[in-house]
Parts: sequence; C-alpha cells; structure tokens
Amino acid sequence: MKLKDKVAIVTGGGTGIGKAIALEFAHAGSDVVICSRNIQNLERVRDEIVALGRRSLAITMDVRVKPQVDTMVQEVIDEFGRIDILVNNAGINRPTPILDLTEDTWNLLFDTNLKGTFFCTQAVVKHMVKQRYGKIINISSTAALGANEPGQAAYAASKIGVNAFTKACAREFGPYGINVNTIAPGRILTPLIYASRTPEQVDKFIEVGKSSAVLGRLGIPEDVAHLSLFLASDDSSFITAEVVACNGGRTNLMGH
Repeated sequence: MKLKDKVAIVTGGGTGIGKAIALEFAHAGSDVVICSRNIQNLERVRDEIVALGRRSLAITMDVRVKPQVDTMVQEVIDEFGRIDILVNNAGINRPTPILDLTEDTWNLLFDTNLKGTFFCTQAVVKHMVKQRYGKIINISSTAALGANEPGQAAYAASKIGVNAFTKACAREFGPYGINVNTIAPGRILTPLIYASRTPEQVDKFIEVGKSSAVLGRLGIPEDVAHLSLFLASDDSSFITAEVVACNGGRTNLMGH
C-alpha cells in the first residue's frame, strides 16, 4: 500500500475530483480528512472511507476564512498527530466575459482558488517542516497553461497564481523534505458539469472535449486521482515544483 498509515487532507473532498482523490488515498492505506462547506457530501465520503478500514474526519470549512483553516488543521493534529499529505483541491469557476466581470466575481475566484490554497498550505506546512516530510498537491487547470476559452479570464489568472505559488513553495520547503507539485486537469466529467449546464450545454462540453484531446475522450475524476496518488507517494520523491497536465493530450497545448 503506497500510502500505508499516512495522514492526508483533501479540501473540496465531498464531490468530484476531491472525492475521487480521497477514496484513492484510502484504498492506498491513508487516513483521510476531507473538508468543504457541504457537510452532507462530506459525511457520505467519510462513511465510504471508514468502510475501507481507514480513519476519516469530515470537517465543514471555508478555505477563504483563515481561522476556519487554522482550526481544521489543529483538529487534524489533535486527532492524528501528524499531516503527511495536503491536496489543495477546493476551487470554483464562474465563466464570465471580461466586460461583464465584476470585482466581486474576480475576488470570489481569487479568494477561493488562490488565497485558499495559500491559507491551507501555510497552516499545514508548519507541521510538515517540523517532521521534515510532506507532500503538497495543488489542483490547477489547463486554463492556466494556455487553453484559452472565452469567459475564463479570472479563473485562468487565479490558477496561474496557483502554479507560481507551487514553485515558490517547492523552493522554500524542499530543504525540509517536502515535495510540492501541481496537477492541471483538462476537461473532466464531474457532477458539477451536469449541475451547472443544460443537457445541450453538457453535450457541447463533451463534444468539444473529445475533439480537442488526442485520446478522443474527456477525463474522469479517477484519472486525476491516479496521478495524485503517484505525487503523494514516495514513487515521486525526486519530483517537485512541477505542473503536470492531465488532459488527454490537448491539441491546442501541444506546442507548449
């Protein structure tokens, strides 16, 4: 088991990519703490993790609120005594043309996607530095790699910030045995895709995704989870400061 007896935190762990990562880690032997603002989703995932024979906590938390982040981290330390893995997965998107983009929407995306990543990393890495070991995985997007689509200005800018923050963290924390990497997913079929679009829009999303990837399909949350397991395990011990795309071979990025 690649993560035997490790302790992991996965933000946004109640649905989609975060849920898949949490369950992947549990299958690999890790105890997993999952956090988000929706306790119902978290409790369902927690029960699945416990059914796999691992310990789990479901903690309601908003990554934008530093005291809530700090309280969550202390609760994990009190319960498990250590934190080996952090996955900064919590994030949102509000596709909006630039001319219609409000300051509130801009701030919402940056506060959640970038500042939330900073808050969680800062709170967790203090403990990783003391134990001189840790794996941090940030979830970015191919929107931050040049997959330019209308309405994604604020989202892409926030995720570019995540990529830059990843490299800065890898530089500062590498001497303490901490690996920091980013996964940049492409089009991934999650429940949010269906919940936020009409059936016609979902069909269009899938059609465009298939035609723009050389593998001819969209990704599923488990695709990202498998890569997360590799980066969370000691199989990737000599990999840090990297932004790894998981997008099926996006043809509009192959020159990058």
